[in-house]
Amino acid sequence: MSNYRAPSLTPFGFPVTLKIEKRSKSYRIMEVPKLRQVEALPVEVEGRKMIGLRDPLGISPEVLFLSPEAFFIASLMDGKNSLRDIQAAYMRRFGELIFTERIEGLIRELDAHYLLETPHFLQHLERLKEEFRRSRVREAAFAGKSYAATKEALQRELAGFFSRVPPQRGGKKLRGLIAPHIDFARGGECYAYAYRALEASGPSPLYLILGTCHTPMKEPFALTKKAFETPFGRVETDQELVEGITQSLPFDPFEDEFLHRQEHTIEFQLIFLQYLWGNSFQILPVLCGSFQEYIQQGKSPVEDPSFSSFIEAMREALKGKDVLLLASADLAHVGPQFGHSYEATPGLLVEVRGKDREMISHVLRGDAEGFFRYILRERDERHICGLPPIYTLLLLLEGGEGELLEYRQWRDPQGKGAVTFASISLR
Repeated sequence: MSNYRAPSLTPFGFPVTLKIEKRSKSYRIMEVPKLRQVEALPVEVEGRKMIGLRDPLGISPEVLFLSPEAFFIASLMDGKNSLRDIQAAYMRRFGELIFTERIEGLIRELDAHYLLETPHFLQHLERLKEEFRRSRVREAAFAGKSYAATKEALQRELAGFFSRVPPQRGGKKLRGLIAPHIDFARGGECYAYAYRALEASGPSPLYLILGTCHTPMKEPFALTKKAFETPFGRVETDQELVEGITQSLPFDPFEDEFLHRQEHTIEFQLIFLQYLWGNSFQILPVLCGSFQEYIQQGKSPVEDPSFSSFIEAMREALKGKDVLLLASADLAHVGPQFGHSYEATPGLLVEVRGKDREMISHVLRGDAEGFFRYILRERDERHICGLPPIYTLLLLLEGGEGELLEYRQWRDPQGKGAVTFASISLR
């Protein structure tokens, strides 16, 4: 998490990272507060064990750090527990009474960060949605956070990754590419393996970028007509192509368009494309929704009429076009950080590596259903977040031969979590 900010602690041990905005005297503490869907990550800050709450939608721009005690209280804010219920649960857990004033203080702090479902949050969300609707450009969301903020510094950063990966000789033109979407500090060199292969293949006028969406979506895919901007400049989206696809769909592909605003998976690939080719191409940015419903029901995504209609519309729209398909996808996510009861030990990662290789073998054969069924058999136990974009890419390619260019693992030294990722070319 690149935008962590060290907290200052109140006398009660609750961290304060943002000055609470002044409210009118009519502001009332909710009797049954409800925490929004946020990511909770165990971290150490200045030697103290904390829980970082991060908003995947980016409505709250900063990570809020909570002590374990404060996090326990926040976790009880489900829209059903009253303040008295929370007090009772705290007494059972810690054996001491917590005063209502402390809980109210935490509620105000969470609300100031837009982490509670309140009118304050909803009003702010509507303002942001309206601003995004009016804008013709999806501005860089992670410049200066996950990568260098200026063109010159970003060029140096990427050049460092490419300097450690030898150029490839030219060969048959690629049809597809799978690259990581992990942060550059952990996976930059693995990205370079993918883009060295693309460099050898040569430029394309159009790149279809399929990105994992890390927040819930109402529809299986989300489109946008907006241009994308990074420190390297602006790249236009093929609006005519987007319009043609939209007209063939039984659902509204702009229903979840707002999620493009803070999703990093497309932005990260665009930066590497611009590093190679400047701004001489167009993109078709597509966010892919979760497959958890399909996993739970034990059915293939193509059995969903909305999903299959999108695949057919894409195939028809891309006929005869010089386009490269790019999946922005990480692989396994294991350890307590990702909801598991077990630690991400070196021994576990040996096991994960073996399963990843078996799973990837289906990708290298261009077998979309085999890839999905492998993960289905595991009930997605390893949280393969790249499942939707990789599966969609394989369906659109309709076969092909793949090459594993590089496979990497990142592990938190304390075993809190581990992520695996790979670069794969497809011809």
